Amino acid sequence: MLAGIAKIDITPTEPVWMEGMLRTHKSEGIHDPLHVRALVLANSADPADAVVIAAADLCVMHKPKTDAIRRMASERTGIPVEQMIVAVTHTHSGPSTSGLLCPIEEEYTERVIASFVTAITDAYRALQPAQAAFTSGKEGTISNYRRLMADDGHVVMNWEPFPAERIIGPFGVIDPELGVLKITAADDPAKVLAILFNHAGHPNVLSGENYLISADYPGLAEGRLEKTFGAVVMFVNGAQGTMDIDGLRDRDWEGLDRVGNALADAVEKTIGMLPSAAEFTVASASATYPLPARKITEAEYAWAQQIIKETGGKIAPLADGVGDDYKANLYVRLRAIQDQDLPCNQVCIAMGDAAWISVPVELYTEIGLKIKAQSPFRYTYIIAMANGYFGYVPTPVAIFEGGYAEDTREVDAAAEGIILQQSQALLVSVFNTINTKGVHP
Repeated sequence: MLAGIAKIDITPTEPVWMEGMLRTHKSEGIHDPLHVRALVLANSADPADAVVIAAADLCVMHKPKTDAIRRMASERTGIPVEQMIVAVTHTHSGPSTSGLLCPIEEEYTERVIASFVTAITDAYRALQPAQAAFTSGKEGTISNYRRLMADDGHVVMNWEPFPAERIIGPFGVIDPELGVLKITAADDPAKVLAILFNHAGHPNVLSGENYLISADYPGLAEGRLEKTFGAVVMFVNGAQGTMDIDGLRDRDWEGLDRVGNALADAVEKTIGMLPSAAEFTVASASATYPLPARKITEAEYAWAQQIIKETGGKIAPLADGVGDDYKANLYVRLRAIQDQDLPCNQVCIAMGDAAWISVPVELYTEIGLKIKAQSPFRYTYIIAMANGYFGYVPTPVAIFEGGYAEDTREVDAAAEGIILQQSQALLVSVFNTINTKGVHP
């Protein structure tokens, strides 16, 4: 097998609107740098035989942007678009590349697109004989199940101040799995070329009151591990739709250091558990299919119109979450496009007994756990917020229960079942390809 890795700095050079929270003004400085990282794996020198996993220290990128990245990278390298995963880490302290909660930084976003393309091209040109090793560990201290049940049955988000004695407990459980892939040089097993690690969580240690650019805790972990191993280290997020940091504790730089180092410690521990490196054949498959859009009810639309009448359509900044003013504007926007299906793209990349499968959403952890449980692979890792972004995909049960993501979702309740079916089909397809080629260990 062949592997190539590249890394490019995408730290903004001027104040920018930030993503992830409703803020009042642009950034005020840089706390730590942002990067795009790209990993290319191939079975031969033929670009048609290669796959790409790339990720940037950003919050959100919509499908037109990731489509442009994949198209231009394919034109430069010859690697098929269908064999590329372009993701973001989901830091809530990066520049606005979507305009989701704050105005989009168009010029900066164009630079990011170009940097993604360059990183993928550089990684492809750096292909060299390599070996790989992968396994799973655990990190269960960073992420919390953020949907909490109050004593009257309603949902409380874990960042909302609420009497602790009135909290019965979380509505579900977290997924603490930590997947690690280590790539080494074929002629020198001690030379680490790249490390890819996957863990589900919300990189929003810093609230909307922070105005310093930061890759949040995954960036700290990446940077520390790069110094330790002398290699490019890439984080990809998992099914984190119901997982979050402790919303009422350590919302500062000291807290970021604590959770970032906890993640790096867990990765190092997992690396110590890796089996001997070996050569693998890489396989992939892709699917694009429609997800039905959410239908805004007459009652929701009437409520939204009343709120907009009262607010004049203005949206107030918040340190965490969104208010009725934001939801009202969202409902009006969704009502106008509710008959348009959302084109959902998924890519599955696998080697040996491990598979990485992308989703363009913040997938509820319960759905991610089902995908893993149904997978024919021993190790299955979900790469969320990849190849586009359509917001949250809750379970139908959660939609009935209500809550923050349920209120702000863009998809119909049928999305869970469709994604489960499509994911299973992709995983089985790639699993069969690997076994047919006779390379399944």
